[in-house]
Amino acid sequence: MDTPHGMTVTDNPPLHVMIVDDEDDYHLITRLMLKKAGFKGRLSAFLDPHEAMEHLRSSTEKPDLLLVDINMPSTDGFEFLKNCEQGTLIECGMTTVVMCSSSNRPVDMEMARNVRCVREYIEKPLTPEEFNRIANEHAQLNQAPQNP
Repeated sequence: MDTPHGMTVTDNPPLHVMIVDDEDDYHLITRLMLKKAGFKGRLSAFLDPHEAMEHLRSSTEKPDLLLVDINMPSTDGFEFLKNCEQGTLIECGMTTVVMCSSSNRPVDMEMARNVRCVREYIEKPLTPEEFNRIANEHAQLNQAPQNP
């Protein structure tokens, strides 16, 4: 299916996207961006990283794409991801993790590159084009090998 932005959304099963960000405004902006991108999957959104971890502990369905803010008051994005990895709440490779932050500090970008599960770092806001590119890359990486 073609999107209004010239990228192709894959015909794979709908994605489950999870947002972990303490800003209500960013949740709204992301929802609008997903709609503009032609997203038809499931969205889970959490303002509190502790609530997101509880959801991951209690749910059998893990997100395909995890959008995580860096600077949150109770637990920063790096600590959240460390706890998720240690608690096997996400599986690197199965969940595509993107750090989305308004921070353009080189130290934050470098720290994000050093987190095993982080696929990339994007300065907010995430655009429809970036989302579709990441979604397509996720689908390609997680396709089952096909027999000839």
